[in-house]
Amino acid sequence: MPFEFYVLIIPFCAIPVFLVSLDHFNKSAAIKRRKHNVIDFDKFIKNKEEGDAVDSDIAKLLDIDKIAA
Repeated sequence: MPFEFYVLIIPFCAIPVFLVSLDHFNKSAAIKRRKHNVIDFDKFIKNKEEGDAVDSDIAKLLDIDKIAA
């Protein structure tokens, strides 16, 4: 087969495979990002009830036992 045939066929075979691979990696990364951003709501509420470090420091300065968040 002539050299020109290979020059035309190889890019048209390789580029779609490359694009499909990129799409797959993009979708899998998006799924990982979504899973990473999920928070446990019960744990969040419990931490807010207890107060964070800043709330605790403010309570100490004001001589208060607990501070409402």
